[in-house]
Amino acid sequence: MPYLSGVVAGSACRFPVPEGCSTLGRAKDRDIHVADRSVSRQHAELQFDGAHLRVRDVGSSNGTFLNGQSVQDAQLRQGDRVTFGTVELRVEDLDPANGDDPAATSAGDDQASLAASPAGAHATALAFAPPESLNTRARVGLSEARGDTAPESEAGRMLLRVLTEAGQVLAANRPLQETFDQVLAMVERITPSRRVFLLTRDDADQDPVVRAVRPAHAAGSDLMLSRTITRAVLEDREALLLNDIRSDPRFAAQESVILQNVRSAMVAPLFDNKSVIGLLYADSDDPLQSYDRDQLRAFALMANLIGVKITHARLTEMERERERIAQEMAAAAEVQRTLLPSTLPDVSGYQLDARQIPSLEVAGDLYDVGRLPDGRVMVVLGDVCGKGLAAAMLMSNVMAGLRVLCQEDVGARHLAERLHREVFQSSDELRFVTLFLGLLDLQTHRLEYVNAGHNPPLILAADGSVSTLDATGLPLGMLPVSPYESGTVELAPGSMLCLYSDGITEAERGEELFGEDRLLDSLRRRHSQPVAAIADGLLEDVTRHLQDTPAGDDVTLLLLKRLAEA
Repeated sequence: MPYLSGVVAGSACRFPVPEGCSTLGRAKDRDIHVADRSVSRQHAELQFDGAHLRVRDVGSSNGTFLNGQSVQDAQLRQGDRVTFGTVELRVEDLDPANGDDPAATSAGDDQASLAASPAGAHATALAFAPPESLNTRARVGLSEARGDTAPESEAGRMLLRVLTEAGQVLAANRPLQETFDQVLAMVERITPSRRVFLLTRDDADQDPVVRAVRPAHAAGSDLMLSRTITRAVLEDREALLLNDIRSDPRFAAQESVILQNVRSAMVAPLFDNKSVIGLLYADSDDPLQSYDRDQLRAFALMANLIGVKITHARLTEMERERERIAQEMAAAAEVQRTLLPSTLPDVSGYQLDARQIPSLEVAGDLYDVGRLPDGRVMVVLGDVCGKGLAAAMLMSNVMAGLRVLCQEDVGARHLAERLHREVFQSSDELRFVTLFLGLLDLQTHRLEYVNAGHNPPLILAADGSVSTLDATGLPLGMLPVSPYESGTVELAPGSMLCLYSDGITEAERGEELFGEDRLLDSLRRRHSQPVAAIADGLLEDVTRHLQDTPAGDDVTLLLLKRLAEA
């Protein structure tokens, strides 16, 4: 039976795919339940007939991708990467012979392709031995390498003595590349090696990548490793020793081994005491010299130390990056706070209240209330597509542009079109802004508005009836040219305008949304109260609905209520 394996919501998952048709999606009633917001509730179907496995997208929002390419219906093969939304799963335990791929069962499948390092070192993999006949002179596990048995050979004792020096180097706070070069120089000095390669990988699904080579002139040479050897080292966590390679009849047809004159080689896992993050490789072309078990054991210990150092360095770098991002986010949040209104203006005959709860430190939602030069009152609420710093930067840009443009004596439609051009010119094709913009005439109580693809605001009349202000145009910045229509509505005595972002209606606990019905019910129950109490009660209802589930999006609310006439 094939499986789809990967990480979902921070946890490793392995989904079996039985024969027949299986549904996949975020809904809990799917056969394969993938609990990630980027996955649609009904995302895809998988069809397995006992030999062949196919995937079919069923109209998902964020698409289905096979090995990085968008697909609607495609056959899957062993090792394929299938991405649903942003969740990547790998096909496992699917018989390659049933994949309709002749190359999948050829002898070349045992060859590992090792990517080039940034410095230019590269490695092309070619099998030392076919999978069924890997025969090493010695295998050393990490428990044996760490044992108390003293090495018997002088070369082995020399290498162990160097471990003390290596420990001092690895404990120093130096850049990783410099540490790599120093460690490989040690191995090269005490081990009669023609070449020493250090390879790392970022995750378990990647082939190792060459990061450092000794001597430097060997960077342009090819490194020959078979997938059999690579898997034995990475998965079994064993160091391998191969001797007399050229004299072995199994390698008679391996032209690459002859060309490189490889006689003996050692391969050890870079083990950080939790997982294997790469390989350490050394080889020799001296026909009179062969590595022994003591050298392999010390070589494995050296690789273990390097693995620990790499992980510590990566964690330190990640912590520094987190600190840097936190500082940038704090600065961005401070800029946002200066752009959002600190207080709302007093508007004769009306009550106003606005609230915002960012899901992250910075928000992609925006709102504003201000007086125009001609005495009208502008009310705005919008939502930038996306989250985080990029959305916050665009939100800040929209707010700044709005403050400038609203000084012109123009109508809502003209203002929206000018703002749309500003957004389109200052953002990429993936960014757009939904926005409701209203201009209230305090003499006539008429609200002229443009709804650029935003959630339809609600107007609750004093008698409890409800009307909505539907979209009059596309979101800002979505297309190069986007005309907007304006609408008008009169706010009667006792009526209330409610502007909100989808962080309220899409507040989700499990598969259950807060929804428009709960929003409307919350407003109706409190309609006679002051707007501050209405806002407090609505946000309490949203929090109660979420329970312990963190909010998945910014929550923004703006209420404008006309007082009843005496």
